[in-house]
Amino acid sequence: MKKVACPHCGQDWIHQYRRKDTGAQFFMCPECESLWLDQDEIEEPTELYLSEYMTQHDAASAWEVIEQVD
Repeated sequence: MKKVACPHCGQDWIHQYRRKDTGAQFFMCPECESLWLDQDEIEEPTELYLSEYMTQHDAASAWEVIEQVD
């Protein structure tokens, strides 16, 4: 994956992450926790954040069940 600065906050790079419990992968800025499900949409602003994504998928503590994969 090429380096892409977060279009939301501009403070960090977008990284690929994986949920340890389900194996689902997504892309996220670790600074502002903006989240993208599709790599092709990373350069566009998003309305999805880690806390919302994890709540939708019934996970307790977000940072405990995800790991960076890139």
